[in-house]
Amino acid sequence: MTKRRPSNKKPSGLNKSLGNSLSNDREKTRKCHRRAKYDANEIENPAFMEQEINHYIDSVTDETSLEEFLAKAELAGTEFTAEKEQFKIIEKNSAVVIPKPVDYKNNLELQWKNEHRLRIPRRPARELWENMEELTKLENEAFLEWRSDLSELQEVDGLVLTPYERNPDMWRELWRVVEKSDIIVQIVDARNPLLFRSKDLDRYVKEVDLAKQLVLLVNKADLLKEEQLQIWTEYFKKENINVIFWSAIDDDKPEPTDKDDLDVPPSTSTSNLFITNKDELIASFKKLGHASDDPSLKPVVVGMVGYPNVGKSSTINKLAGGKKVSVSATPGKTRHFQTIHIDSQLCLCDCPGLVMPSFSFGRSEMFLNGILPIDQMRDHFGPTSLLLSRVPTHVIEAMYSIMLPETSDPSAVNLLNSLAFMRGFMASSGIPDASRAARLMLKDVVNGKLMWAAAPPNVDQEVFDQFSYPKKENRDVGRVQMEKLVKLQLLEGNELRGSQFDSQHFSGSVGTAHVKDSKALPQKLGTVVPTAPDSSNGKKHFKGKKDKLRRIYNE
Repeated sequence: MTKRRPSNKKPSGLNKSLGNSLSNDREKTRKCHRRAKYDANEIENPAFMEQEINHYIDSVTDETSLEEFLAKAELAGTEFTAEKEQFKIIEKNSAVVIPKPVDYKNNLELQWKNEHRLRIPRRPARELWENMEELTKLENEAFLEWRSDLSELQEVDGLVLTPYERNPDMWRELWRVVEKSDIIVQIVDARNPLLFRSKDLDRYVKEVDLAKQLVLLVNKADLLKEEQLQIWTEYFKKENINVIFWSAIDDDKPEPTDKDDLDVPPSTSTSNLFITNKDELIASFKKLGHASDDPSLKPVVVGMVGYPNVGKSSTINKLAGGKKVSVSATPGKTRHFQTIHIDSQLCLCDCPGLVMPSFSFGRSEMFLNGILPIDQMRDHFGPTSLLLSRVPTHVIEAMYSIMLPETSDPSAVNLLNSLAFMRGFMASSGIPDASRAARLMLKDVVNGKLMWAAAPPNVDQEVFDQFSYPKKENRDVGRVQMEKLVKLQLLEGNELRGSQFDSQHFSGSVGTAHVKDSKALPQKLGTVVPTAPDSSNGKKHFKGKKDKLRRIYNE
């Protein structure tokens, strides 16, 4: 006897749309009531009393020239009319340039000279506006001036800016967090801390209130070696930066049960250079913010600020002891301001991930550091070439069980074709799918499976890399696969082309010609009578298929 299917209790048809509308309206009312209940009493700035039209804000980090022009026109409040005239379309196709170690050293001096111009937008002072219309006008003028300054900075020869956040609503969320928080925690990735750190954010926090504290939380410290952590510790100590090395991974250490154990500061010994226990991090925040047990005092508010995909949501979930905010591998999952109460003495403010302007070598570096979504990548050879310039070839070969031709300049085409061929990523045309292989490899880089870590400015990068990568060993894995790719001519390189030319023209092989089958030949060549085709209707008709192919081939 078959089991009876349970009836579908969900409404269908017109009732379904009506039910969804009622449910969405009820959910919206509940969220507004909850937000007003917990946050209304703590909001002191009248600018926060504005109504939220759109709760979720979309991040805009990249714009075309037309979108940038329209955005600046909207900020300036300019109205214009377009007339149909003669025009010319100019297409700009920039070549992919992979920086070398010498380029990094030459570019650092130019970056230091223009570092003071790398700013973030400021909220207009309270004395300059009286109502919301004046505030909005001043904010638009500030955004327009800020974007114009960055555009001029990009015109400096040799300087390239990373894609930065262009949506004003995202920066308004940052302003709210800075004004509301007592401690501003700037979270960075341990693999490249200086890329994710904004010095101007520290200056802006002190402009708002000198009493606010600053902390640099270096997340994912477990990916670095102990010697590398020691080098970065000495650098931050020399620069007088209050830093905490942290890892949001789950630890197996038992949590302390005694209340006195919660006041113990994090360990700074050389055997344990980073902390993974949430109680140690909470105790550090309470000590820095001078938390008190007095119930009449407000809790210490800690603002969590940083780039997308640096681990803000994972850190907050670990400190809260549960999933309080959503976590995703795609950058920019958090898109609105939210508060999480840890206990009566500590409250966390989660700011949306902001891509702040910084100096870089283009979009390829943004993809390698997980700032931009890898699934939105269009040019996969640029990031792969940049990865090959940093990670030794033998490390990639050992990880993916492939073999690449021994050349002085590794090719991204050879790497992606070999990886796609080994994993079976083949396109419909029969060639390896290089884009799919690039997405697979770059996601391994973001997740920490394939490592590269930047060195401090005062340390040579080659010396710093010696702690990350083992020495090269003689391997023979992947040779058969490489020989197949060479035969299919899917690998590039002057050495391979030379060997292919030599094998084709100097191998000494005897040329072969088409020879008729001996069985089809008659016993006596003198009695051969060719079969005449039928010339009716102007078509050639032969007696058999073999005879037809033979005559066509001999013509």
